[in-house]
Amino acid sequence: MKEETKFIADASLGKLAKWLRLLGYDTIVYPEVAGRNMLNQSLAQKRVVLTRRRDMMERQFAGRIILIPDCNVVKQLRFLIEKVPLNIKQRNMYSLCVRCNKELVIVSEKNEVRECVPHYVYNNYTSFTRCPGCGKVYWQGTHLRNALNFIGEINGEISNVK
Repeated sequence: MKEETKFIADASLGKLAKWLRLLGYDTIVYPEVAGRNMLNQSLAQKRVVLTRRRDMMERQFAGRIILIPDCNVVKQLRFLIEKVPLNIKQRNMYSLCVRCNKELVIVSEKNEVRECVPHYVYNNYTSFTRCPGCGKVYWQGTHLRNALNFIGEINGEISNVK
């Protein structure tokens, strides 16, 4: 079985990192200035480096670095979908916390989230997931449909979303 691509993004790519997590790609944001330590971490964790810093491309490095050429997250995501290429699967979407990158766990008892979600959500949804790291609670809602539409617009079609 092929291991999915994992990423490490420099601090300027936080929005892109959130979208990658939403799509199910393990993506951490390096909190310090991108440099040798970030490259070493990427090698140790077998992650592809995502950066906006051109000087990173000039460094001697055994791993893979992708220079993200735009500031706009829509253009960044479109570029990455084509460059890697990303294999977007609907079943992987919303499997990671967009805040802290931890794998979401299914909430077994709906009562566990009563105080964590809006009243309307609690009354109208039956399944929830929770991040074991930060505690954020997620539910299906319109998020998945909106994300699929957004990806479809970026990619021109949803044909590679399975």
